[in-house]
Amino acid sequence: MLIGDLIARRAGLTPDQAFWREGTQATSYGQLDADACRVARALLAEGLSPGDTVAVCAANSIAYAAFHFGAAKAGLVLAHIHPRSAPEELATLGAHCGASLIAFGPGQLGLVEAARAHLPGVRRWVRFPGGTVASRTVAGATASGEAPRDGALPFSEWIAAQRAEEPILPRGAAPREAQPFQILFTSGTTGVPKAALISHRAKIAQGITHALNLGLVGGDRILSSLPLHHQYAQWLVLVCAPLSGAEVLARPAFDAGDTWSALEREGVTHLPCVPTTLYRVLDDPAAASGRAPHLRRIVYGAAPMDPQRIRQLRMRFPGVRLFQGFGQTETGYCLGLHDADHEIRPEALGKPDLFSEVRLLDEAGRAVAPGEVGEIVARTPYLMNGYAGDPDATAAYFAFGPDWGRTGDLAWRDAQGYYHLAGRSKDLIITGGENVYAAEVERVLLAHPAVADAAVLGMPDADWGEAVHAAVVLAPGRTASPAGLEAHCRASLAAFKCPRRFSFHTGFPHTASGKVRKFALREALLAEGAADSASQTA
Repeated sequence: MLIGDLIARRAGLTPDQAFWREGTQATSYGQLDADACRVARALLAEGLSPGDTVAVCAANSIAYAAFHFGAAKAGLVLAHIHPRSAPEELATLGAHCGASLIAFGPGQLGLVEAARAHLPGVRRWVRFPGGTVASRTVAGATASGEAPRDGALPFSEWIAAQRAEEPILPRGAAPREAQPFQILFTSGTTGVPKAALISHRAKIAQGITHALNLGLVGGDRILSSLPLHHQYAQWLVLVCAPLSGAEVLARPAFDAGDTWSALEREGVTHLPCVPTTLYRVLDDPAAASGRAPHLRRIVYGAAPMDPQRIRQLRMRFPGVRLFQGFGQTETGYCLGLHDADHEIRPEALGKPDLFSEVRLLDEAGRAVAPGEVGEIVARTPYLMNGYAGDPDATAAYFAFGPDWGRTGDLAWRDAQGYYHLAGRSKDLIITGGENVYAAEVERVLLAHPAVADAAVLGMPDADWGEAVHAAVVLAPGRTASPAGLEAHCRASLAAFKCPRRFSFHTGFPHTASGKVRKFALREALLAEGAADSASQTA
């Protein structure tokens, strides 16, 4: 099965079942499939052929979902770019993937205008509507009233002339299951973005696994503010829901009070979160009296969760089953902590799922003994094909075998077979469920004329899990304030990547090879209380 087949078959089975409900508007599976077919035909009308790359940079909307499935139906590869990217990031990623068409949301108009001069290879820009269902304006062609701006064509106008009937692919060979249908961007320790190529087969397999893990059935309701560009929403919202016939109660952003209201009044059966948002649900005033009469599952991931908070969840949601998934964009899900496991090892990452194998290896590729720390190396049916345009990085990732992915995460295994996170060899910071790579932030800080050296760390934070902390050494005779350095970072980085805290140093501890000993620096900051007393929170 291909991703385009998935939505077509679900539409054939339950055409009137709602897929996406946002406010008072709902879009059925049948209507989504029809719009996706129009998108596919519009893409092919642009002269694109199967295997070509297009991109999307937008916040959540039903138009985003239609574009996602439409690109798959056309046999294209769709690159998903973070909607909060800085112009420099959009230009870099758009050029890296070679996209000739980019769709974007109304909230990204300023971003696009700033970046488009640096993307001469993009022949068409398509602007999604603001919170409307595109299919409702198709009959009137340009009934949305939107006028093209700087060459951007409104989504409803772009697909208006297209019929939904098959066949979709008038030329070129139809894609196969093992071929990529999307690019999800991830960064390495150098801070250079890498484009992970994900196949139809990998995404379908991941969706099937999680539909089983979460016990999803037709008519279930998933409350989700998960960003559609992210791996988490990709498998849950765009694969698990169509596989099972579930409905997505879409929210543009997370709000704890709204979550409690939805749990009580809208029949929510499944609540996906990251630890930060679950903490806010537990701490909201409505938690004292709020009810969740239909809730059966809470699923979380992207960062470890405080065991004390797990106990609070048990007390607040008795009878609701918990599931934690662990993995990465490249491997997909590889370790899971199921409901019963929370009673045994609530602090663990979990155990491998039925379809995955996990090893802990040292730098030479040798297995480490139980209780010893090694790198998590996984063989899963969800593995990426490789990094687009980066054969060296692909070879490094599969250095221990063509079917084994190096996660860069360090862990140890206990006597009962549970895996426990020990650290991150890739110097990854996870803040509020978002991945931030220290090297990328350091590169931006070192471009500031007053900064002689910089080390970016993830420091413990009760709300965000980790906060991005920048330790800075100023150049002789130069001055800089936390506010000034933050503004400098925001000019080149998405806001969530920018340091929330700063500390100033005369120098850093280094290894014999000249690398900053970040472990020692972090310990010193914690001991001195520098994360609070000698820093500024943005």
